[in-house]
Amino acid sequence: MQSNSLAKLTGVVLAGGKSQRMGTDKAALQWQGSSLLKSRFTLLETALNTECYVSGHYPGFRHIEDSNEPMGPLSGLHSCLQALPEQFCLFVPVDMPLLNEPVLDFMINHHRIKPGNYYCSNSVFPIIVEASENNLRCLSEVLSLPIAKQRSIKAFLNLIQATELDVPKEFESALVNTNTPEQWQSIKDKVGEQQ
Repeated sequence: MQSNSLAKLTGVVLAGGKSQRMGTDKAALQWQGSSLLKSRFTLLETALNTECYVSGHYPGFRHIEDSNEPMGPLSGLHSCLQALPEQFCLFVPVDMPLLNEPVLDFMINHHRIKPGNYYCSNSVFPIIVEASENNLRCLSEVLSLPIAKQRSIKAFLNLIQATELDVPKEFESALVNTNTPEQWQSIKDKVGEQQ
């Protein structure tokens, strides 16, 4: 598919992981009056002003289940790019509670000016990836690498020659993800979130 400004931009919350380091499903963590998943989903729908999806098994949402053996966020990306052909997808991870609309607007505006594959400096996520045959082929190639450490989002983004966006300093604190109970508590303490 030829990239063009008419290509649809669809939002996807990546939430299909096992949350092993957190010890509980990150999507279900309570954040500012709702689940972390619901807050990230609402953020995406608001920023894009369109229906969005969740990657993973979440029947309470429009969701796309992983069709491959679970291999972290790459499996979710692969399933979503297969399910949403001929468009661009804005992927945000469920475990970025401080991610906000100005950061997403920054990325969306870059995409509107020049549609393409994008990721954030110092963070990788959020990312915009085209659901093209070439990108799916590259993603399959990364998923088939024999060593687990080689199978990374960054390896995929490098392979498709995604554009790294220099995130303004004022946005950097919004790009923190939480993988452990200690990181989660630190974020909650930072914003004064109650237990």
